Amino acid sequence: MNNFKNRKSIRLATYNYRKNGSYFITICIQNKENRLGEIINEEMILNHAGIMVNQWLIYLTECFENIIIQHKVIMPNHIHFILDIQYFNQNTAPISQMMQWFKTMTTNQYIRGVKENIYPPFNKRIWQRNYYEHIIRNENSFFQISQYIENNPRSWNKDILYSNL
Repeated sequence: MNNFKNRKSIRLATYNYRKNGSYFITICIQNKENRLGEIINEEMILNHAGIMVNQWLIYLTECFENIIIQHKVIMPNHIHFILDIQYFNQNTAPISQMMQWFKTMTTNQYIRGVKENIYPPFNKRIWQRNYYEHIIRNENSFFQISQYIENNPRSWNKDILYSNL
């Protein structure tokens, strides 16, 4: 029995996710496992996996030329960033395609790192199945989300995604 058929989409059915604009993106590690580093004195210290994820975020903007990533933070078990689609053209990928590409590339590199004893092994998958996105509709929302991202390491122990696993 396939449970995926009964899952409700969290995307707006009528929204064009290729459209110019800003989007708040959150991608979580499977089971809230702290794989990307740790918070020390309210500062995020990336481990090797966190550095690798950061490199792929940078590369994402090179592969999809019409986007910019701003106000990013890599946390122990999730990442937040604002994705700006600067201009639309026929080759503009929907955000879902960009996020799938990012998750595939980081997972593949993580698997190589496990084989080389750089990263600890994992069970089945690195990332949770989906991701969260919020369409940023105005300047006030953009500012609030930017502040949230910037302050996320300082409020880690109060974060809904906090885990000491």
